[in-house]
Amino acid sequence: MKMKAVFLAVFSLAAAGLLCAADVYVKAGSSGKGTIDNPYGELWKAVERAERGDVIHVAAGTYYGKGGAGHFKIGIPNLTLAGGYSADFSSRDPFKNFTILERSRDFRGDWTGLPEGIIAGEEGADHGGLTVDGFVLNCTARNTYDAGGQKVVLRAPSYPGKAVQGSSKNFKIRNCIILSPIGEGIYWSWQGGENEVSNNFILNTFYSAIETRSAQPESVITIRNNTIAFVWFYPSKGGGMGIFVGRQGQTIIDSNVLAFLQTEGGEAGYAVSNTFGNEDTIMRNNVFFSTPGGYYKYMDYNKANLIVWKPGELDDLNDEDYCEDYMLLESGGNQEADPGLKPDKDYALLFANYVESTPGKLNMDAMNQWRQAMGLPLQGQSGTPRPILAPPYPMDKIVPNLVSSIPGVGVQVKGPFAVYSSEGPAANLSYRQVEFASLKKGAAKYTDGDAVEFKAGMGDNKTTYEIESVAPRSDYQCVQLLIPGSSGPSTRDIIYGYLLKGSPAHKDWEKLYAKKEKTYKDGITIKGQVYNFKNQSYPYPYGIVVTEVSGK
Repeated sequence: MKMKAVFLAVFSLAAAGLLCAADVYVKAGSSGKGTIDNPYGELWKAVERAERGDVIHVAAGTYYGKGGAGHFKIGIPNLTLAGGYSADFSSRDPFKNFTILERSRDFRGDWTGLPEGIIAGEEGADHGGLTVDGFVLNCTARNTYDAGGQKVVLRAPSYPGKAVQGSSKNFKIRNCIILSPIGEGIYWSWQGGENEVSNNFILNTFYSAIETRSAQPESVITIRNNTIAFVWFYPSKGGGMGIFVGRQGQTIIDSNVLAFLQTEGGEAGYAVSNTFGNEDTIMRNNVFFSTPGGYYKYMDYNKANLIVWKPGELDDLNDEDYCEDYMLLESGGNQEADPGLKPDKDYALLFANYVESTPGKLNMDAMNQWRQAMGLPLQGQSGTPRPILAPPYPMDKIVPNLVSSIPGVGVQVKGPFAVYSSEGPAANLSYRQVEFASLKKGAAKYTDGDAVEFKAGMGDNKTTYEIESVAPRSDYQCVQLLIPGSSGPSTRDIIYGYLLKGSPAHKDWEKLYAKKEKTYKDGITIKGQVYNFKNQSYPYPYGIVVTEVSGK
């Protein structure tokens, strides 16, 4: 099934002639300009030059980010990053063709201006509709380890932080491996009804693997077919939890494996936390294993924090007649079972000994059966020393080692994997040169969609959205276009222009605006399409959907 990078209403964008997205290609070691035959060699170059709706196709290899910092900041809407391609881009298999994003081990910069996430939405910029599919987000290289490499250092020179962070609407992350952050795996301020976390390995995290704690009202977040394993308690912060559900929005938790969580002093170690009491939560067909704090912690209608940790209680939670008592809109098919994960033996022994020294509600019989199947010594002793903490998990022991043996649950490494393509370039428009004054009320008559070119000064950002059927405020920036030679506060000769966020016109406007006082006092060239305001009381009763901006 072909996936489209742009999910906005096609009518609105086509009407404005703005479907200008492109397919961009990246292959480690290349030195080209982003075509399939001559790819970029660095992912950061493609990201910084990307425009709204672009699809960036990335071949297997390791990508370190600008200056080796290991961060990729997204500041435009509807961008798709698709990794896992073969060297010639003829096929895509993210769990075979590892496409690794990490910090260079010889990175010499400091922390100034860097986000926490390897993938990070730019603060204050619209990065809605972002899709990230098919990458290994490896935080190991930004961590420092003591105790012979078996204990992560939680302070500098380690770089603590989430692996993925952002705030705009309808974020999707698929077919990724998130590995060893000193913090959460995914933390997003979820907005919109089309958020998705699907088919990812989220491993060796702190506090919680996935958080919907900052979800906004009316948001929907689907968390499906992920394998979440090895979540550590974060000293002074808490955890470890598999999924932490927020107060608002709806979190749908479906067909995931949640295994090997750590408790500390009887705190946490549960697979799912719903301690805000979100009654719209859905929890179906998940497999729990080695969750010493319990399967599910929740706050009920009486504001009591309760834990489901006994098999009989889990059966009760799965009963549709009782799921509302557990603050669940729907529930069923959840079970405690061994998913057949075969982690790296050295890592598994360290983790098991650590967890079992303070076992909490851990099912020790099940753990011993797992130890036996793994060829590990049987049960560790309670109270034994614990010199290790979150040692690095080896990347080459993820697939097939951590693939669930229970059909349909956890990551499905054989796909299918989506095929992505951009919407392609915009249709060419023939622009008619006009005078700014011709757009004044009563001066001339324009029909919706007329393509015009004129000179205008650069005014301020505004919130005057009078043509929302074509230029909705969620996706367009409204700006003042001034009669040349004037300034915003002293003139009523203003036309409102609308720039599609992340489009070439929007980017060019921002570059020119930064130096308008020095260079562009007499105006710049605006190309765009005219649309009549419904409210004809404005001195200039037209909006311009701007398609091109030039300093010439």
